[in-house]
Amino acid sequence: MKTNTQKKHRFNIIDFALILTVLACIVGIALRYSLRENVIASNSKATVTVMVRGLLEDNVVHMIEGDEYYYQRSGDKIGTLKSFETKPATIRNFRHDGTIVETAYLDRVDVLCEIEVEGLNTEDGFMVGGSDYIGVGSDILVRSVNLETEWLVVDIEVSGS
Repeated sequence: MKTNTQKKHRFNIIDFALILTVLACIVGIALRYSLRENVIASNSKATVTVMVRGLLEDNVVHMIEGDEYYYQRSGDKIGTLKSFETKPATIRNFRHDGTIVETAYLDRVDVLCEIEVEGLNTEDGFMVGGSDYIGVGSDILVRSVNLETEWLVVDIEVSGS
């Protein structure tokens, strides 16, 4: 009869690689959460100037100073509306001779808003909440309690902690 003998497992390079990978993941997670705490602790405030083009005049009453705005897709907070001003909206039309003529919309306005935002000022740009990049020329779909709009970022002024 045969006797069942168990083979001893020998430690090899694959076992070493697996253990090293697991340790690296643990260290990475710990650093990420520690980094996130450091980012939150070193937040900067910025005033972001945005343009809302072609907003219906009837919807301007829904822009209330102090309202908080959020990304439409993720729902993460962007900032708070500090102030805004309106001016009549215009459309650029091209004539047959190639000249440009601006025509005013009858029932629409362009709104220039100042938003107070918290985030991190990095070498790569301003990061809202420490993770979402925002830069001049960016288009952002946003919503508040009363209104959903698209913003064009015009200017960012970082004021520090």
